[in-house]
Amino acid sequence: MTIFMTSRHTGRHWDSLQKAKGIIEKLSLDIKGYDERKFEDRISGALQPNFNHFIDQRNLKQVMTRVPIFDHDHRPDMSIGTDGIAIEVKSIKSGASFREAIGQSMIYRIGYRFVIVVWVDSTRHKTYKQLCDDPESIESQFIKEMEDYNIFCVVK
Repeated sequence: MTIFMTSRHTGRHWDSLQKAKGIIEKLSLDIKGYDERKFEDRISGALQPNFNHFIDQRNLKQVMTRVPIFDHDHRPDMSIGTDGIAIEVKSIKSGASFREAIGQSMIYRIGYRFVIVVWVDSTRHKTYKQLCDDPESIESQFIKEMEDYNIFCVVK
């Protein structure tokens, strides 16, 4: 048995993934400062009105799927449905930020059909965004291959 079975790329979860990814890609995250919460607020505010089953981890009245692994319960920043799409937002300041976000997205993939990880390049010259936007870079190839595991990356 494999943990990362590819989900169908059809149906309501796939349609919701495409819609959410499109909204996030068009969304401006030009916010003063690099506080991850501000980015989460902006993304949550854009997604919530578009999905009936939108869940934000900060809303204590909503039940979010937790992924128990390595003696800890993990939960994404937000989700669409309880097992459909996990959404994680990371302010990227160094390679360590990428490693953390990649690890989290793989863990969330255990409990959700799809994962959207939003990497907000918080470096002064947007170095990481430039690397990821270059179709010839290993970073761009890595992001594309993550989709084989139903992990979709948006670099802002």
